[in-house]
Amino acid sequence: MSTSYELLYFPLRGRAEPIRLMFATANVAFTNTPITNWPEFKPNTPLGQLPVLVERSESGERQIPQSMAIVRHLARVFDLFGKDEVEKTNADVAAETINDWRTKFAPVQFAAFMNTAQTVIDKYWTDLPATLRTLEGLLGSCTWFGGGESPTYADVLAFDTLDNHMATKPETLADFPKLRALHDRFRALPSVAAYLEKRA
Repeated sequence: MSTSYELLYFPLRGRAEPIRLMFATANVAFTNTPITNWPEFKPNTPLGQLPVLVERSESGERQIPQSMAIVRHLARVFDLFGKDEVEKTNADVAAETINDWRTKFAPVQFAAFMNTAQTVIDKYWTDLPATLRTLEGLLGSCTWFGGGESPTYADVLAFDTLDNHMATKPETLADFPKLRALHDRFRALPSVAAYLEKRA
């Protein structure tokens, strides 16, 4: 029996989208299960939160919580972590930098839900070029953030975050050609392109 995967999350992209993109990058099938009865379902989760990845194999079933734990687990299983310690460390550095950025973006992306002050939103967009310059510096002249010939989980996180910004402000990457090229390069991966074409 091969391993099967089921992703449990609310019916939106949110924290689960990088996980879905991991499956797309690896071209591995999974079941996407939207959770709409959260108060009833919550007690059945390991930490009382979503997303949760359910893995089923001949050795049994296990539930993995925490979005980044899931992403890194899949990176190891699907060989999306880098081929050696240098690439793995590069990917980790980029991923942590991107996660810091994602944390700052959340109050802007979900401003209506989080009741974010306009001054906070304005400051975010004013400060954003410095963050993008930092990321371009990490990428350097490499094709992917790991520094190798194949994408890593850091590139998945980068694409998702860049894509969310461009959905809000299409001109976000106008002055950052390396990041725009990374975004376009990742989007053009055949299995990713197929996923994005059918994504709601």
